Amino acid sequence: MINVLADQYLYNIQSYLPESVNLQLFDPAQGLPSEVEQAHAMLIRTVIPINKQTLPNIPKNLTFIGTGSSGTDHVDSQYLGNHNIHFADAAGCNARSVAEYIATALLLWSEKRNKDLSTVSVGIIGVGHVGTKVADILKKVGLQTVTYDPPRDQRDSGFTTASLEEALSCDILSFHTPLNKKGKYPTYHWLDQRKLEGRTFDLIINSARGGVVDERALLNTMKQGKIRDIIIDVWENEPDIHLDTAGAAFLKTPHIAGYSIQAKENASKFIADDLIDHFDLERPQIETNDQKIIFDKRPDEFTSLSSLLIELHPIKNYEQQLTEIVKNHPHKRGEMFNKLRAEFPLRQQFAQIHLTKTYFKQFPILKELGFSEIS
Repeated sequence: MINVLADQYLYNIQSYLPESVNLQLFDPAQGLPSEVEQAHAMLIRTVIPINKQTLPNIPKNLTFIGTGSSGTDHVDSQYLGNHNIHFADAAGCNARSVAEYIATALLLWSEKRNKDLSTVSVGIIGVGHVGTKVADILKKVGLQTVTYDPPRDQRDSGFTTASLEEALSCDILSFHTPLNKKGKYPTYHWLDQRKLEGRTFDLIINSARGGVVDERALLNTMKQGKIRDIIIDVWENEPDIHLDTAGAAFLKTPHIAGYSIQAKENASKFIADDLIDHFDLERPQIETNDQKIIFDKRPDEFTSLSSLLIELHPIKNYEQQLTEIVKNHPHKRGEMFNKLRAEFPLRQQFAQIHLTKTYFKQFPILKELGFSEIS
């Protein structure tokens, strides 16, 4: 029997694995349990780093580790490879969810700042699964996008990157890169004081990985009046987020841009499927969850797009709870940050939310955002 040790917050993970495996769930807040010694496979999230320091003695039976995340900077894949451990990730699982977060955040920002989004340009830094979806949804809502990704340009003959100058000349930058400290294209502190020097930006958004943006450089540039606003979902030294950065943010959220029921389902299924293939197991029968949410509030309750969007997306609810943590529990912010991420109810993506025709007449942009009309 295959012993599988899995983070208890991997969404519905048991339904994606065959009954033939011996599945044991663990609480990541307590670190890796002693049962790791008997594990053949381990399924984790970003809150559990895996490297020589955290897993110095590789269990003899362990041959598979999967992370239910697009990002992999918490795992030393070379270390695992040296010990013949197959490593799998869930790249692309949350692309649509992140795109909806970015579009929502931009629409809230534009209304608050009285900015016509058709007059501003967005430089999308990193055009993989997520960056591509972000570019798609922003084009649909009328923004000019500039896509910058030199590594993809080299490996994908169908993609041509913008120049660095073209990207940095945009009014807004949105980050969607992995966090790499080494290699030909390092992204650690990609946006630093040198790149910010002599430039002005309306808005910087980081929903990629903490550390891709140098937060100290951001704050210095904001003090000079060269950056008006920042929206931060991922943080340096996360989960011990910087209070100065949190205080300066137009919008701050606890690393949840990619959180939705559909994204979490994808993440669990992607890594479960890789595990099943690795051990040559039989796939379980899974019922498709195509939940339809009827939004039944009256359209005349909403006088602005923003007032409606914060009912349809929990982005401001997340911010409110993170603000409470920062304000009232500064010394426990790391623990409570992770708890908020793990336990806050997941949202539905826009396609699952059905609205009456009146909403689409009042706010035509809802169709471009992907909401469904009640038939």
